[in-house]
Order: sequence, then C-alpha cells, then structure tokens
Amino acid sequence: MFSDHVQSNERMKLQREQTESLWDNFFQQYHYYDRITELSSHYPEQRSLFISYEDIDEFDVDFATYVLQNSEDAVDIAIGRVRKFISGRGWNYLIKDSNSIIINIRITDLPDHLGIDIRNLRSLNVGKLLSITGIIRKNTEVIPRLYNAAFQCSLCGSRSFLLQSRGRLQEPERCSNDECHGEKPKAKFSLIIEDSQFIDTQKIELQENPETINGGAQPLRLTVIVEDDLAGKLFPGDRVTMDGILRADQKIYSGDLLTEFNTYLYTINFRKTTKELEEIKITDLEEDQIKAMGKDPKIIEKLANSIAPTIYGLDNIKKTLVLQMFGGVRKVMRDGTIIRGDIHILMVGDPGTAKSQLLRYMSEISPRGVMAIGKGSSAAGLTAAAVRDEFGEGRWTLEAGALVLADNGFVSIDELDKMDERDTSAMHEAMEQQTVTISKAGIMATLKSRCSVLAAANPKNGRFDEEEDFMKQLDFPLPLISRFDVIFKLIDNPNQEKDKNLADHVLEVHRLGEIFKSMEMNNIEDGSIGDNEKKYEPPIPREMLRKYVAYSKGHIVPRLTDEAMEYLSNEYVYTRNSGHQIGKYKTVPITARQLESTIRLAEAAAKARLSEFVSIDDAILAKQIVDSYLKDVSNDGEGVDIDLIMTGTSARQRSDLEIIYEIISDLKGADNRMVREDELIREAIQKGLPKEKISKALSSAKESGYLYSPTPGFIDRV
Repeated sequence: MFSDHVQSNERMKLQREQTESLWDNFFQQYHYYDRITELSSHYPEQRSLFISYEDIDEFDVDFATYVLQNSEDAVDIAIGRVRKFISGRGWNYLIKDSNSIIINIRITDLPDHLGIDIRNLRSLNVGKLLSITGIIRKNTEVIPRLYNAAFQCSLCGSRSFLLQSRGRLQEPERCSNDECHGEKPKAKFSLIIEDSQFIDTQKIELQENPETINGGAQPLRLTVIVEDDLAGKLFPGDRVTMDGILRADQKIYSGDLLTEFNTYLYTINFRKTTKELEEIKITDLEEDQIKAMGKDPKIIEKLANSIAPTIYGLDNIKKTLVLQMFGGVRKVMRDGTIIRGDIHILMVGDPGTAKSQLLRYMSEISPRGVMAIGKGSSAAGLTAAAVRDEFGEGRWTLEAGALVLADNGFVSIDELDKMDERDTSAMHEAMEQQTVTISKAGIMATLKSRCSVLAAANPKNGRFDEEEDFMKQLDFPLPLISRFDVIFKLIDNPNQEKDKNLADHVLEVHRLGEIFKSMEMNNIEDGSIGDNEKKYEPPIPREMLRKYVAYSKGHIVPRLTDEAMEYLSNEYVYTRNSGHQIGKYKTVPITARQLESTIRLAEAAAKARLSEFVSIDDAILAKQIVDSYLKDVSNDGEGVDIDLIMTGTSARQRSDLEIIYEIISDLKGADNRMVREDELIREAIQKGLPKEKISKALSSAKESGYLYSPTPGFIDRV
C-alpha cells in the first residue's frame, strides 16, 4: 500500500512537471510572456491574464483536452508559472512571498460544446470547465475574502503566510521559522489582519433563461462565485454566459458532515448578452426567406393571422399585438434623455373574451417572453426587492422580478385588477422610465426593465355596464392606465350572427384537436386533414415568426419620412382642436402622450415591413389604432375627451358638477340652510341637465369626496 502511494505521488509530480513545461512552451510560442510583462507593469490595477482556448487547442490538442478535463489543476499550475516568471525578473511590489502576487487566469473563446443548461448539471461535471447561460436573479454585496493569511507564532513571534481557499480558515501546522519549527498544539497561531491579503468576492444566483424551459417546468438556479476584478460588475436582470469550473461543497447538518454536496460555479470569465435576441440563430437561407417575406405588401395582415389562429376574431387587437412585438425605436438623446420605444397594451374585457389565452400565446412566441399573474404577484415579484435570506447568509441581497427579468423582451401580466394598489404603483417607473429603483436596507440600485407590457384585467363588477363610463369600471389607479399606449375594451354581448360564427369556429378547432390526438395515438406523423381544418394553421409558422421578429429588431431602425411627419403633425393639430365647448370647459381629445404612442406604432409598422423608413401608410395605420381605442374608452357621449383616461372626469362631468355646486350655493342662501337632494335634482333639471346625468354626477362627486350627505335625503359640499 505504501509503495502504491509513493508511485501515485511520483506520477502526480511527473504530470505536474509536464504540465508546467507545456505552459512554459505555450507562453513562449504564443508570446504570452510579453503580455505577462505588460501585466506586471500595471499591477495591482490589472492582474488578470486572458488566454484564448483557441490558442491552446492550436498549440497542442492533447494539452487542450487536459485543460478541459482537469481545469482546476491546469489553471493553478498556469498561475504558478506566471508568478515564477514575474518573481524571476526581479519584480518587487512589497511582497512577502511569490504567493502574494494575485494572478487570475481568464480562459476565453471556449468551444460551444462546453455549453450546458443548469438542469443538466450532474456529478460528472464537477471539476470541469463549463459555459452556463442564464439570467442573474439576485446578488449579494461585494465583500472581502481572506486570500493570503498572515499568522504569528506564539513561541517565537515570527510570521507565516498560508493561502486560503473558500470556506473555513486554515491555520499552519507548524511554524515556518527553522529555528522554532513549533507544531500545534504546543504552538498557537494568531491571525494578523493588517499583514494578510484580501480579494473581493461576490455570490450570484443564476437562473435558467425562460425560453429554454419547457412549459410547466420550474426554472432552476445555480450559485455562482465571482472574485477579484469580476466582482461588482453584474446585476439582477443581466443575461450572461458564465465560464467557470463547477465545484462542490460538502453539506453540514448540526455540525456533522453529510455525504451530499452543494455545487457552485467558480467563475473564470463571463460574457454579457448585449444583443436583444442573439439566442435565436438565423441561417443564411432563413435570412433570405425573411427578406422575401418583408416585401409582401400584406405582411402585417399575415403576421396578425399567425397570432393565435384558433382564437376567433379580434383582428384589430391581433394587428396591434404584432406591432407590439416589433416595438418602436428607443432613442437616447445627447443630453441623456431617453424616449422609450416599447409599446404597452392593456386589454380590459368581460369574462370569456380570450384575454388570458392571448397573453399566454404572446409570452410564448415573443422572444424573451415572461408571464406573470397579478393575483399571485407582489411589487417585488414584478419589479425587484431587497431580501434577506439564506443565500445572502443573513445579509440583504437584491432580487429581480418579472419586469427586470424580461429586460429587452416582453412581459404578460394577467389579472392586473387583482393586484394591490401598492403593487401596481411600483409599475409606474418600470413602464415609463423603464427602470426599477430600489432603496431599502442601505441598498441603492437602479435596474433596467426595457420591456413591452401586455396586461389584461376584468371590469370592477365582472362585466361592463355600457351606460357607465369606462374608467369608472376599472379597479386600478389612473396613473397606471395612462402609461399604456393602447387600451382595448372587450365586450361580450349576445349577437345571433356573431355567436353562430364563434360557435362554428370553436367546434371546428376542437375537432381539429381531436384529429391531431388520434393521429398521435396511432403514430401517424403525416395524416390527411380536411381543407377546412387547414385554415387554422398560421400563415407563418411560430418558429419562423420568432426569427422574423428577431431579425427585424436586430437589423431595422426605421426613420420618419417627411410625408409621415407632416401627416402626424396635421392630424395631431386637427384632433387637438376638434374638442367641443361645454360651459367654461373645452374637451381635450388628445395629448402629446398619444402622439408619442402613434409614433411608436408607426415605427413598429415599418419594422414589420423590414423598411428603413416610416411611410405615410404606417402613420395612417398607427393613427387608426389610436383613434379606435380612444373612441372606445374615452368617449363622453359627445366626443373623445382624454381627461376620462388622465383624470377619470370628463369636461362634461366637470361642467355638470359646477352647475350642481352653484345650485347648492343658491339653495343654501344667506341662512346656510340644509339642501334637500330631490330639490337639488328639480333645480338641475330646470337648468337643462338630464336626470340620469345628474344622478351620475352626484354619485361621482360623493365617491370623490366633493359632496356628502349630512343626514339622509340632504346633500352638501365638503
């Protein structure tokens, strides 16, 4: 047994010597010693040596394989050779020993086959070099870690230095002084903080990308350690590819060591995913097909028909959802002002109008789509939060929510009306400024949330009352509603012809599903289906649709033409001045916020056509969409009044309230008597106000707190 142990040590020593020789030859042949010399001249500001794996592979294939299979040893030996080279050149930086030179080896250009999903990590991967892509879900603060510990001997007082790995503090077994050489427990060693060396360390939680997860699967997470010059450079919401070595820490329970281990990735390098949609690979042939599709004059209609073809109707909504997928152009001005390009859409409708189905479909086909349910989401779940849990070992950590995780993507929020008002108010900044600011527990951070929001809600009473104002039937704050570029009102009223068409559509879809299920059970891969069923196949397949959107968003930045600008300007001025006078108030049909929404929709239409310019046709389409939704949700019965959305009260309602206030003042008289409500209504009718409008105005004023009933049957101003 002893002989085997000696032979094993000899083999390890020989292998180490061979590896050292290979590193020396590699550094010499590929001129890395020149880089090391330059690195030493900038130390300690720079202490990372970047080595291309492609150079290692070109130098020696077997050595490259060894580096991948024995990554930890290979990197440690490379660090040792760099330290020896620097020490041998007589370089002096007030160092205690060569180990005090902190050097990091960063291997770049790793081969694609090293990429692995978090859910596929196994025990065989421990100790191997891997590339793992995901979203940063949370991170801790950057803290110092003991790197080279200085110890003082209790017998002779001399200093010893010992490199520390992560985890428990390691003390010397004996004194380094040859004259003392005291061993434990006779000699005790005390840590000398001021002479020890520290490096920065940070713990990060990496979560799987949503687009790589099968439906219904729980996204898995992996702990990642970044140290030294990599610490403090990543934040929640960042999409990254982490290159590192998978390590294992033994679990401890009540002081006992267990046989199970926790894994974590020790990072040697990372790459941020800077492009929005680089995960979607487009071949040269597919690019040619995409360009040909963009020349089709009816491409927007085809794209709209490709969205949830099994959902009946909703043509205008589907067309707008297409534009939302492409989005407008995000502008960053020279003064730092940012104008968002993402389009936000709200759908409010009766039950059974396919809102949830559309949301789910859009989150699945949109690149970087995230789905959230309002009822189960808090402000932290949607935006971000400072939390204190085991991950941060009792310290506060920053955790990203859905709007941050969907940065440069798309988020669907169902049941928006079920959220608490404090939670919906947290969305204001995320939707307009497209940032999420956290100020809690000493953490001051601003995260990015550059994403399009598609939200759905039900009316306050379950179904719409067509005689009641649209805004009075919503159960969430007006400031949040004003952030949406387009608002759709879905009403489900019985209509014999429409109901017949809908019933036929639903029945045919169910029959088609039955046919597919039968083919699946009988292992029929390419069975024959009727022409009637083929109409439910999307004109553009889902995967091609995703690639078409990705190509457009990655390559097309349209500019407004003079004709489009003139049209939008003229329409804005005309619409602004088409309001009607009501007493001393005049209605405002549109504001600059709706003009910006129109511009975003027009830019999206140009992107959908793969056009570099926004044509007048794009502007007309955008104006039609905005006019259509304003007519639905901000019509006071006599025309469009944007104040219904902005303030919840139209000019007509304000004018009616003014008349009621005057009547109350007249009836109160000099003796300030109480006013009967029926007397007030009679006087208002005589002044020309319809009875139903009087009742509505009184109810609104009571809800708003402007009027109250001191006793039943009487009314007064607050």
